[in-house]
Amino acid sequence: MCALLAMGCKKVEVNFTFSPAEPKAGESVSFSNQSSAGEKWTWTFGDNSTSLIKNPSKIYKKPGTYLVTLMVDSAKYNTCSHSITVYDTVPTFVASTDTIYYHHDITFTANIYNPFGYKLSYQWTLPDDCVLYSGSLTDNSIGVYFTNPNTTETVQLDIKQGDTQYPTITKTFAIQDFQAPAIVMKSGTDIYRQRIINERLDSVRSSFLSEDELLLSTTTDTCVTFNGVEFYASKMSDIFPDYEVQRLQIDAMAQKWYVVTSEGLFVANFTGLDLKLIDADATGALCVDAYRNQLYWASTDGLKAMPLVKSKNNQFSTQSILYNHLSAIDRIVVNNDPL
Repeated sequence: MCALLAMGCKKVEVNFTFSPAEPKAGESVSFSNQSSAGEKWTWTFGDNSTSLIKNPSKIYKKPGTYLVTLMVDSAKYNTCSHSITVYDTVPTFVASTDTIYYHHDITFTANIYNPFGYKLSYQWTLPDDCVLYSGSLTDNSIGVYFTNPNTTETVQLDIKQGDTQYPTITKTFAIQDFQAPAIVMKSGTDIYRQRIINERLDSVRSSFLSEDELLLSTTTDTCVTFNGVEFYASKMSDIFPDYEVQRLQIDAMAQKWYVVTSEGLFVANFTGLDLKLIDADATGALCVDAYRNQLYWASTDGLKAMPLVKSKNNQFSTQSILYNHLSAIDRIVVNNDPL
């Protein structure tokens, strides 16, 4: 019931309306003050929140029925009250972080109020460069990562609650770049880089960085220095009498040679003993990354990698991984500066 007051010679009616008429939890409700006079406004929304604005807006976090009261000019007899029923929440989904970097894990979680335990079904729609690494497209929550930086990507979710199919929820996300170390490769006169982000590989991209060019020009895989002694690939016949070494690298901590010959890539102890073939398709360029415990080499298929061999007899069980399909790679280095 709303009050009708006399102010001087004028009658004042206190009243208000709200929109939407059937709001849901999480949805903004606008209150419109219809009072014909007054200078001060006091609203109570039935959930211990208040406002002194003439035409406020309000978001109810939980469904239920609330008694909303408007008091004009601080007079208790000058009030108007209406009940407002807040229905189930508007279905939505949320991301686990506000800022999304490419090749970083993120979780999307559906959010729907379901007090009566209706059956819920979900269907996620992801863009082409969004990779699902956890869950399925019909789960409430999924883990994904994006593979391209500096883009805006759209993710959609369809939710069905019981017999009710809600409109498709669509959200867009800005995917940020992220500086990280990279494998740098030279093929002919072209330079490429492939970032290593959270143990995950980026796509191969052309490099125009002077830092990459400098690294390539000052690093060699035909000569290494150990304990002040230079070892040249062309002069390794004392250690490898049966092979003509074309490229070589050294793992000083494990005291092992990695050499490329016409018959492939081999690992051996410093003495040349326990020689084991790693890849018969190795074609040349070679790089030992002791920091990440990785060996990189060029093959007929492209760039390959595997963990460094640590066993005394050079036996290994790990399989090599093909990082990319670049051809004719003739130099490989790792740029550990995040660029």
